[in-house]
Amino acid sequence: MSFKPYIAIGHGVSQDGSWDTGCTWNGYTEAALAKEVVAGILEVFNANGKSYLTDYPDNNMNIVKCVDVANSNGCSHYLSVHLDWDQAPSGIYPIYISQAGLAMAEAVRASMKLRIPGLNDRGNLCRDDYEVRATDMPSIIMEIGSIKADNDLIRNNTRLFGHAIAYGLLDVAGESYNVLDETTSAPVEAVVPGTPKPENTVTNSGFEWGVDNIQYFLNICNYGAPDIDGVWGPETKECLINAQRAYNITVDGIWGPVTQAHAEQQIRQYQTRLCEVGSPCDVDGIAGPGTMGSVKNFQAKNGLEVDGIVGEQTFSRLFNTTVQPSSETTLVNFTEDEFKCECGCGGDVKPELKVKVQQLRNLLSERAQHDMPLVITSGFRCPTQNARDGGVPDSLHMSGDACDLYTPGMSRAMVDEIAYCAQQVGLGTLKYYSNLFVHVQLYPADLVMN
Repeated sequence: MSFKPYIAIGHGVSQDGSWDTGCTWNGYTEAALAKEVVAGILEVFNANGKSYLTDYPDNNMNIVKCVDVANSNGCSHYLSVHLDWDQAPSGIYPIYISQAGLAMAEAVRASMKLRIPGLNDRGNLCRDDYEVRATDMPSIIMEIGSIKADNDLIRNNTRLFGHAIAYGLLDVAGESYNVLDETTSAPVEAVVPGTPKPENTVTNSGFEWGVDNIQYFLNICNYGAPDIDGVWGPETKECLINAQRAYNITVDGIWGPVTQAHAEQQIRQYQTRLCEVGSPCDVDGIAGPGTMGSVKNFQAKNGLEVDGIVGEQTFSRLFNTTVQPSSETTLVNFTEDEFKCECGCGGDVKPELKVKVQQLRNLLSERAQHDMPLVITSGFRCPTQNARDGGVPDSLHMSGDACDLYTPGMSRAMVDEIAYCAQQVGLGTLKYYSNLFVHVQLYPADLVMN
């Protein structure tokens, strides 16, 4: 088969047509940074006369469409560029499912470690994600690092990251190539099958936004925190540029109709959800003190930092309704001590996690049509216990948001079944096939795995 990979930008247009920035941190977004890395990959291919398909630069195809285009065009390889969220540890982390995908992952990791000084490496992860499962060719989802822990390294070297990934793909395919001069950068003109830009799919309300509305929007949606003073200045403009990059529209720092349309769409989604979870506000798509006050009200009720910003944790909690302990769901199958720290310090997981684990057990038993006990192997961990267990430095076990569990007679199929039931009750999951257990946590499944 001739070399013709499909290169996808992580996140972007979702299946429902809405825009998904992916993970965010300090005004930076996964979609925007991944796009620049993909540009670097394509530079190498263009310079060496290699064929490829991609959703660059528009990022206007959801993952189902990307996979369909790759399959229908007989692509030789599939690679999707992503960044891990702000609580992830530093390091590259390719996801694969097939042995051919593992070979891709090894080649790309080796190329990146060879060419990028200061790069950390978290190894490979075998996981049943759609893009690696549904493709007809060797495929990997390339997590190029944590958007927080690796932010400086990635954003200052996006093209170098792309070049290194491209060389790794060419290596595993046995293709000859010339290495680019890293002191120069060529324009990228990509071969892009697909649909119109997302900026053409939304319209604004016609409301005339004031500078204060724009500043409220930028704060609430986590594109920066300019002072809300109604005065246009360089800080407000820079934050607006962050938003435009996230929306993948023209980046000019000017508040125009396309930018307004995207802003109103995002604000309206937040307003709608706030009303659904009991922090009402006007659902008009206009950012202002009422919407920010509603965000703060939601944060206060959920034990979050009250800043009016829908950051990573607020977004996670907002779009994953937390089930509070009640008489409807009692811990009939667990004792309080089962979730506590093994060292005896008394540290415990959050009550809502216990309730969700009980709901998980109930659903698992219901689907099996007989009782399915769950054993908690690791609940809360204090820093000492976390180090003893080999946990990552920012493990959610230490904040009481996670635990590990299994059922007697575990198998790979049961790992999948427990993870499925956990996701149905609103828990995030990680599957551990080698050790036959499942990690569950109080975050949406789509931030962790599918």
